[in-house]
Amino acid sequence: MRLTVLCLALLLPLPCGLAGQAAARVSAQHDMVNPAMDDSGGPFSYYSRPTDAIGVMDGRGTEVTPEGYLYTGYGELMFLAGPTLAPVEQRLRTLRDGWLPVIEYEVRRGGIAYRFTTFAATLDGNPQSPVVDFVRVVMTNTGSAAARARFAFAARYTGPSTTGSATADNRFRRPVTAQRLGQYDQPGAAFDSSWTYGFADGAFTRGGKVFYLYPAAPAPELRLALGADGVRGPSVNPVRLRVQPTTPVGVAIFDTVLAPGASHALVAKLPYAPVPPDDPWLAAVRATGFDDYLAKTESFWRGVAGRGMRVDVPERKVADAFRASLVFDLMARNRRDSDFVQTVNEFQYHAFWLRDASFIVRSYDVTGYPDLAAQVLAFFARWQQPDGNFVSQGGQFDGWGQVLWAYGQHYRLTRDRAFAERVFPAVQRAVGWLDSVRAGDSLHLVPSTTPGDNEDITGHVTGHDFWALAGLHGAISLADGLGRKTEAAAFRRDYASLKSVLVARLRAVTAATGGYIPPGLDVRGGQDWDNMMAVDPERALDPRDPMVGATLDSTRAKYAEGVMTYGDGAWLHDYLTMKNTETEVIRGDQRLALEELYGVLLHTSSTHGGFETDVIPWGTRDFHGNLAPHGWFAAAYRTLLRDMLVREAGDTLHLLSVLSPAWLGAGDSVVVRDAPTDFGPIGFRLDVAGDTAANLAVAARFTHAPAALVVHVPFFLDVRRAGADGRAVPVRDGDVVVPAGVRTVQLWWSRRAGSPDLSYDATVQSYRQEYRRRWEAWLHGGR
Repeated sequence: MRLTVLCLALLLPLPCGLAGQAAARVSAQHDMVNPAMDDSGGPFSYYSRPTDAIGVMDGRGTEVTPEGYLYTGYGELMFLAGPTLAPVEQRLRTLRDGWLPVIEYEVRRGGIAYRFTTFAATLDGNPQSPVVDFVRVVMTNTGSAAARARFAFAARYTGPSTTGSATADNRFRRPVTAQRLGQYDQPGAAFDSSWTYGFADGAFTRGGKVFYLYPAAPAPELRLALGADGVRGPSVNPVRLRVQPTTPVGVAIFDTVLAPGASHALVAKLPYAPVPPDDPWLAAVRATGFDDYLAKTESFWRGVAGRGMRVDVPERKVADAFRASLVFDLMARNRRDSDFVQTVNEFQYHAFWLRDASFIVRSYDVTGYPDLAAQVLAFFARWQQPDGNFVSQGGQFDGWGQVLWAYGQHYRLTRDRAFAERVFPAVQRAVGWLDSVRAGDSLHLVPSTTPGDNEDITGHVTGHDFWALAGLHGAISLADGLGRKTEAAAFRRDYASLKSVLVARLRAVTAATGGYIPPGLDVRGGQDWDNMMAVDPERALDPRDPMVGATLDSTRAKYAEGVMTYGDGAWLHDYLTMKNTETEVIRGDQRLALEELYGVLLHTSSTHGGFETDVIPWGTRDFHGNLAPHGWFAAAYRTLLRDMLVREAGDTLHLLSVLSPAWLGAGDSVVVRDAPTDFGPIGFRLDVAGDTAANLAVAARFTHAPAALVVHVPFFLDVRRAGADGRAVPVRDGDVVVPAGVRTVQLWWSRRAGSPDLSYDATVQSYRQEYRRRWEAWLHGGR
């Protein structure tokens, strides 16, 4: 048993000697940000300069910049407010109802509250149709006397760059044309010094095309540039200006006096791509009502969310992040004719990776969207090479296993025979590739390669073999499902052979590492990545194998701020953490898993967007160009929360593997509806009655029942007795095992003395206190 305490220096439970080592690694970072930014009283946002997304499912999306502006491939719509028309800047933003892709925020200046609401839509609901961004600003006099409200819309090509990069701070590179579908692609326009700028009929034009539409009342003052003379009239003839890409142009200024409590709304519309003034689509955009399309947008996304798995827990952050993460991934999915291309986001990662997409597919499948998963899986076939391997990025042989694993897990959840028949020939070719390369490899493993990102080694990559085992497991599932006994037997022999060779190699390598499984099997160093996946998503090793425990200990020793680090501890890596967390869920390390759940949620925005890396521990909390939301984070989070509540393990189904003390107060409920499993869908509701009892109501629609249901007892509770459908059942090692057909499980419990006060809010408070302590020390020359 590992004795752990809460070490605030790292905000996670670690042996304190290891905490000191990790703290020493990050102590050289000197830049910080004033923690007063967290004192606004609004929801916590980890990032000092967050980014958000608005968009449509399967279509184009727009970045909401750290300031709150709208940035597309073609330019940026800015906002200025207050008596002096200072640029708006608001890092704290929220999603409507906590998860819908409708961004809301507020700034206050001169006694006026400026309340923003922005979202994206297509006019006909077709994601391949042109996208328009809607912005409404409601100006409200919050004082007791009349006050002047001043607001302006403006355009610029891009924001400033303070790093020397050609790409502006916290923006993405554009325009870029892909050479192949699935490669990085950003439609847009390069800055053109010969553009003309003008106003006509409620539109600002650039280069002869309408950039944005502004309201007609009250009649705005129009300025071609912010510092230019203004006119009050319907039009300004187009002229060339000597401006920089960062110069605000096309400024429409609205000035009105509001009585106490009075409000006035302004609505602007930003076509994703500028359009000719006589385009019939633009006429339709002019006629659209903001409220009408807001209602349509909300209705669409509620419909999407309503047909999948539903999770309700007492902590809104946990549940809202689950819902929002689905939206983030669907906005990052693009339809191109008959192809559904799952990208990672609409920004710097607007491209396809087999590794990212396989995890996103898994998230769709296990949370109730098998049709969406199947659409994405169809695109995987494009990346099979003539030799049978699956590669989307050079040297990354993990793609082989990820494809076959994704195929197999999809089949196990859906039992879709037609799908299995379609992909099976590709699976056979893929296994043929593996057999061939293993026969010629010196270690008889997946061959040596240079994957670059992420392990950053040249050699036999440990994770590639873990993935190969997962892929063979998927191939076996498909062969069994199709009744292909000969192929299934051959795949099982391949699995047994590879596992035997790999485990022997791991035993030899880890004899010199104290049991830690390294990134490479024949080279030293490298970045921890899929060497952390010996247990999940498929069990290559027993969860209690000493190598698994040693690898958890070694990688957790590299944590900072409660999450995994990357680049020899130089940066935080948010979703990499969850590779360990999934293993901890399976191992029954409930407290560690819960602390890590809160650790990754801590490192999100007030709109629940997770990042990848480039954030320096205890630094400025700025991911620079590694923009959020990140699709792999979103998928990993949804899958993790699902697995904490319901997960498969062989022929058993596990419920409530990890629960939080914050969810089990008197009168609280934990509700799961329509959760897909390998055995069929299940739903349940855990109701807490007072401090001493709870009732679990189960509603399953199994197509083939598991051998048993395992209900896990939370680590902070002592269960005195348990019952199933009115009959007593034993509690053994923290588990209650009940028949698959059970309808109700009764638990009588008491809280253990000294139970931890774990919650998202407590995690945020602990982090803020430690960050402020470091800030104060830094101000006085220390750390």
